[in-house]
Amino acid sequence: MPRYPNQPTTNWVQAPGLVATLGPCSHGKEAELADAGVTQFRINSSHLTVAGLLEYIASAQNHAPQIPIIVDLQGAKMRLGDFKPRPVDAGQVIPFAFAEVTTTTQVPLPHSELYHVLNSGDEVSIDDGRLSGKVDSVQNECINVRMLTAGLLSPRKGFNRAVHPVFMDDLSSRDIAIARAAHDSGCRSFAVSFVADGRECDWVRRQVSPVEVIAKIERQDALVHLDDIARRSDALWVCRGDLGAQLGLLALGRAIAGIDPRKFHLPLWMAGQVLEHLTAHRDPTRSEVCHLYDLIGRGYAGVVLSDETAIGCDPVNAARCARDLANAFP
Repeated sequence: MPRYPNQPTTNWVQAPGLVATLGPCSHGKEAELADAGVTQFRINSSHLTVAGLLEYIASAQNHAPQIPIIVDLQGAKMRLGDFKPRPVDAGQVIPFAFAEVTTTTQVPLPHSELYHVLNSGDEVSIDDGRLSGKVDSVQNECINVRMLTAGLLSPRKGFNRAVHPVFMDDLSSRDIAIARAAHDSGCRSFAVSFVADGRECDWVRRQVSPVEVIAKIERQDALVHLDDIARRSDALWVCRGDLGAQLGLLALGRAIAGIDPRKFHLPLWMAGQVLEHLTAHRDPTRSEVCHLYDLIGRGYAGVVLSDETAIGCDPVNAARCARDLANAFP
């Protein structure tokens, strides 16, 4: 990703940029995605082993060596461990365990910070708010959560306190291993999840250098510290998944409306359900088209496609549609 220090924000690129997330449905189709207008690839390392990540990197470098790769790190986002997906019901109590799980009912949650901070009555958000629960008790490195909603509980999904999320102090050992392996493979751009004040960007630079770091705006604290985060990063991604889970829909709308991309001396990108309808359909909704028009007109440098290209029915069509729409706008 090119860096743009001290340039006017109205001239980041000649045309809006397009980041496509690589996933099961786009793996091996990097050349087609490049032809469809993708300017950067994103690889979400949160759901991959180091070996799996390197396989994605090698495929992208082999099929589309001209397209830069962004490795998206877990960063300050806390996630569940690995387990078999399971349905949960409202009212059901789920035990989340720090150590190796010892029963079939326990769910691994490998973040020691949570066990010292969460208290009975705290509401937690899981999987970007798709599931929620309330803490019944915390004992012996086990957090018992009574589910408030029903749904599918899946591995590697986000978990945190819904209001005032718990902070991490540094990259996890897993993130460090991933960042170093990716850097050794030639990757020079990293996105950091759940940035609060910008110090998280320094975590990455302490492990690998030289790199360009993208700060993902996903938590309420980040909105207060946007200027500080901008000074310590090379680009910003406004990510509406976790941000919406924290703020709620109405507050999310107000927050997004209050961000002016043209005031920052670095590129801002919009991520999260930008053209979500393309995940399962050939055409976007009219509402999505109108919103994309507004984003480009307001000065966003481009958009990040997630499910649309990672697990969508036709990733190449999704990328081509996003490119054609964005480039058609004045």
